[in-house]
Amino acid sequence: MAGIVIIIAVMASSGDDSEGGGSAAPEAAPSASAEDVGGGQSGETAEATEDPTESADAPSFSEPVEMVAESVEYVPSPLANGGDYVAVQVTVTNKGEAPTSITSGFFSIENANGETVEVDVVESAGQQDRVDAPELAPGDSETGVVVFPGTAEPQTITLSNLMGENLATAEVA
Repeated sequence: MAGIVIIIAVMASSGDDSEGGGSAAPEAAPSASAEDVGGGQSGETAEATEDPTESADAPSFSEPVEMVAESVEYVPSPLANGGDYVAVQVTVTNKGEAPTSITSGFFSIENANGETVEVDVVESAGQQDRVDAPELAPGDSETGVVVFPGTAEPQTITLSNLMGENLATAEVA
């Protein structure tokens, strides 16, 4: 409501500057443009977040990727604080035409019990051979270890983007 009042005030001020005092106020008041502008603000916000030039400079998080995975022995990192973990070594290849970003925080597994388990970001970051490719160029691959809490064997591993969209799923060998 306050936004509409501000918009009307701004429109009335800008109308006064361009057309003189008397005729601008009646035009701004009866016009439904205050409501249109209020509704247009949310449209403008949506357009701003979807602006293609905004994402053109940043790595893409939805480029096609290929992934292979295998279970490996869990080796506690220097950051480990105890507990049970399983480790998976993944190789992710950028099959797209633009750079993409891959980090350990984007992984989850489905284990032998049918449970989805999110990556332990701290334990994965502490691995000597961790996944860390902030800008993976087209055709390049990144190999590293990601760690998950629990003892149940991983069956599949999924790589997602920041928006939670699945980019790739692979069977864990």
